Amino acid sequence: SEKPKALQPSIILFNGKIWTAENAATFVEALAVTGNKISATGTSIQILKLKGDSTRIIDLKGDLVTPSFNDAHIHFLNGSNGLAEVELTATQSAKEVEDYIKDFLAEHPNNEWITGRGWQYTFYSGGFPTRQMLDALVPNKPAYIRAYDGHSAWANSKALELAGIDKNFKFTGFGEVVRNASGEPTGALKEDAMSLVSKLIPPKTREQNLEALRIGMKLAASLGITSIQNASGSVEETTLYEELLQSNELTLRVGVGFSVDENMTPEKLSSIVQMRDRIGFNNAMLRANAVKFMIDGVIEGHTGFMLESYSDQIPKELSPVGQVSMPLPSFNDWVSTWDSLGFQIYTHAIGDRGVRETLNAYENAQKQNGRRDSRHRIEHIETISPTDIPRFSQLGVMPSMEPIHAEPATVLVWEKAIGQNRLPYSFAWASMLKANARLVYSSDWPACVSLNPIRGLHVAVNRKTIDGKPEGGWVPEQKISIADAMLAYTKMGAYSSFEENSKGQLKPGYLADLIVLSQDLFTINPMDTYKTEVNMTIFDGRVVWERK
Repeated sequence: SEKPKALQPSIILFNGKIWTAENAATFVEALAVTGNKISATGTSIQILKLKGDSTRIIDLKGDLVTPSFNDAHIHFLNGSNGLAEVELTATQSAKEVEDYIKDFLAEHPNNEWITGRGWQYTFYSGGFPTRQMLDALVPNKPAYIRAYDGHSAWANSKALELAGIDKNFKFTGFGEVVRNASGEPTGALKEDAMSLVSKLIPPKTREQNLEALRIGMKLAASLGITSIQNASGSVEETTLYEELLQSNELTLRVGVGFSVDENMTPEKLSSIVQMRDRIGFNNAMLRANAVKFMIDGVIEGHTGFMLESYSDQIPKELSPVGQVSMPLPSFNDWVSTWDSLGFQIYTHAIGDRGVRETLNAYENAQKQNGRRDSRHRIEHIETISPTDIPRFSQLGVMPSMEPIHAEPATVLVWEKAIGQNRLPYSFAWASMLKANARLVYSSDWPACVSLNPIRGLHVAVNRKTIDGKPEGGWVPEQKISIADAMLAYTKMGAYSSFEENSKGQLKPGYLADLIVLSQDLFTINPMDTYKTEVNMTIFDGRVVWERK
């Protein structure tokens, strides 16, 4: 007798190579999806027996299926809004930056402001473009374009003038208004100095933000991303995801990390706690139980906080060991406070001293509040002292890292600032795994050269550009296997948001979030990784993207 429709699989995928992500080498041939969950896995013969008259049958013809990607550190609203701005992340030179801006101006003649993102420090002598370069392209309206990592910006004269930044302007905060030898602002702004101009840009309306998120979700689905942890956010931004969830439009599982610092008012703290409790801990689509601190800046701008001096020329306004973005005693107190409230904590720490001080703050919180399964994370960890690596597993802290940030074409300025002695522990993924840390991967979009996880995988397993440079790989001892890189993008992503029992693996009872890939990542030459495409994305049991 025919099974009732609700019990029939809605989709069966068979005749494939399905990586379940239970561990490095668990594969099955076929799986069935019923409702929004995986209902069975096994051989093609076993699974095809389950089909009903309305089951969609997909012959994989040997293709690889894996859990879909979890991008564990992203700024999704910023990135989505950026899709309507000058998008420079694909550019390879200062000349291309110029051409892209010219094209954008031709297509958007009525924009009040020209905004965008994506230039790289390596394109310009001294690491930064000048306002005169931007004036030549945009003379009559304000222009403000962020670097690819989001930690520096480039403004034209009009924008500087609106912000009141001239030769006599004094800035004393975290970061720098870059000046030339005669004290004139060059147009480059670092860290908090960026807000002098960015706060003047007219804010987006709620409707514009919702529309941007819809466009961003389509892009994410096409790249096989179905889960994100947002590493910045506000109560207001979280209500956008709530609205998309209520209208059944959300095609991403979203974890929110609220941006916090030492200037937290009791009202803001209580609104964050209320938002977390309102969403609750059992919502498979939306979670809001994390907060995000910044302890330092970036290596390229000499604002990453280091144990020893930078190895290259440092502007005289800056400290030779970089900067902290909030006073350490205050950071320690706030970490203990949020920990005592039961929040998971993410901290941006890029310099080796920034990483150490964050580990110290987490350790201090454990002493103050008692140890719990907090899964606090440190974000980026571009440099680390080898003595701090074992502390991750000892303290139960997760290293949350972006392989795409070690793309060798983008690290020239970075490498000069770090110097040769510190290089062996640059983006030290292999060292982290050897020390039993639970490594989780992400993109940091839009602060990266690509949102595509495949590009991140390519760097993780090769430490080379797509054209094979440098020859032996950049700091090749930190390469990892494709299985370890895939675990960091799937199972560990689920673990990092306390959801390892419901997603990130392809086992019966788990959520049906999976992708079909154009190549077998486990057997191809690792140098061909970047050519892999997502042919299909299944999210919550339904197909949300198919390559035509």
